[in-house]
Amino acid sequence: MGDAEDLARWLADDPEAHQGPFWKWFLHFAERLMDMAPDPERGFVVRDRRTAQPPRIGRNDVCPCGSGKKFKQCHLGQESTVSWKLGSPTPAIRAMATSRLIHECSLETLDRVPRDKASAMALTEMAATYHGHGQIEMALELLSSVLRDERDDPYLLWDYWIARYAEWLVEAAREKEGEQFLLDEYDHPRKVTQWQVAQKLAAFYIDLGDTENADTWVNVAMEGNPGNPFNHYLKGMLQHHVESWDAAVASYTQAEQLMADFRDEEKMYMNQLVSESLERARNHQPLEDEPDDATDQDGDDRVQDQTP
Repeated sequence: MGDAEDLARWLADDPEAHQGPFWKWFLHFAERLMDMAPDPERGFVVRDRRTAQPPRIGRNDVCPCGSGKKFKQCHLGQESTVSWKLGSPTPAIRAMATSRLIHECSLETLDRVPRDKASAMALTEMAATYHGHGQIEMALELLSSVLRDERDDPYLLWDYWIARYAEWLVEAAREKEGEQFLLDEYDHPRKVTQWQVAQKLAAFYIDLGDTENADTWVNVAMEGNPGNPFNHYLKGMLQHHVESWDAAVASYTQAEQLMADFRDEEKMYMNQLVSESLERARNHQPLEDEPDDATDQDGDDRVQDQTP
């Protein structure tokens, strides 16, 4: 995972974070995470040695609450109200760190991980790592074990992994299995709603070039959740494929308007999808290299398809 400073820049999502006022907080989080580095031999079970100590807050330091004021003018004497900035990383950040560590592991290391001890999240990230190395059958085996057992994990996006499983089956030239898997999920949904599975089916058929089935399922998804922007985006893609330019522009525009209620990271991702497709439709240009339904082309983003 590199040293603490490298990890701190990754957490801050800023290569110049060391020049910012919150650098020492990011560095502290990084040190805490390195203390809790998951152990592959134990199935990536987090161990917490608690050796990193929170940095001292100087009176003239920028307050860690994010107000931009000096600490003495803000939360001096009220440290407990900003303790989340100083204490242990949240479970979500720990989950991200585990994900990053797994993706940096060698296949030889992953092969030694006891599957019965690994968490559901660890298994899915291991599957993604095997997939990235071209080990598609191992990726499918691991992901299947999570989906089959319905293993619980608060940070596991089930709709994302359902879509990935079907997509990987197509990559393995097992399209019929992927189709049947999604149809079975629609009939007996687990941890997701039927409209979400319908959305996955629509994206699945779009990827296969089956516009007739894709249109059927995107309409089912839109009936289930007419306020979901990705449903309108998929509708726009279908109209785009058959060169119904005005209809595609209208669908993309509707998706854009519905994104207002999405969380920031989701809005950023959807904006990228919609703006590129909208520009092409306005210029009567065909779609090229359409992104998958819930991930960017690098396969790293985990974006839920639900409106809040």
